[in-house]
Amino acid sequence: MAKTAPLTLQGEMLTVQPYRGEQGRSSGGGLAFVLKVVDEAASSTLMASLPLLDRLLAEKVAAVRERRMEEMVDFMAARMLTPSPVELEMAQRLAYRHARILNEFGYFTAEQLADANSSQASNRMALADNWRKRRQVFAVPHPDKAARDRDVYPAFQFESGKPIKAVQEVLEAFGGRKAPWKLALWFTSNNGALPGSARPVDLLGDDPAMVVQAARRDAEGSAA
Repeated sequence: MAKTAPLTLQGEMLTVQPYRGEQGRSSGGGLAFVLKVVDEAASSTLMASLPLLDRLLAEKVAAVRERRMEEMVDFMAARMLTPSPVELEMAQRLAYRHARILNEFGYFTAEQLADANSSQASNRMALADNWRKRRQVFAVPHPDKAARDRDVYPAFQFESGKPIKAVQEVLEAFGGRKAPWKLALWFTSNNGALPGSARPVDLLGDDPAMVVQAARRDAEGSAA
């Protein structure tokens, strides 16, 4: 028979040790406690508090169960909900724009960037990951998960395999408030702040300062 390890209350000192049944577990599968109170006043206080503790615990358990049930219902409902024709059309347009960006400008994988820079790191993703963490470049999820399940780096961010400085300044201007695909769309969409409503991507080589200025202006009024 396993030994009991009491919980002892002496004055203001409370020592808690669980009672463990056979093989280190209580008979109910959880933890059972043996309580030994050696002070009469403390005992009275503790006994008076037990109903309140029991009620608070029951309310907490009920709240957790309710929250989990709501999360489960939302998860299931999201998969049962039929998109409206408008939502389907919007999704198709956005998917087309994502694909167009990668088709027009191409992209690099992290391994390709490592090879282009003759990286000797055993982790072939380390170089690109480091640039990404420093916000020198950004990556987007590849649309075709069956063909590529990792993020890729739109190629317009690089010159001779290295990050273009202006891209980092643009990313700093937006400060992480734009999701990766929104960044890609910003670079490749016509911008009224640029001459002839040019696309920022088309001026990265000729006038990077103007691209950065446009990003800072847009960032002031952009929440993402």
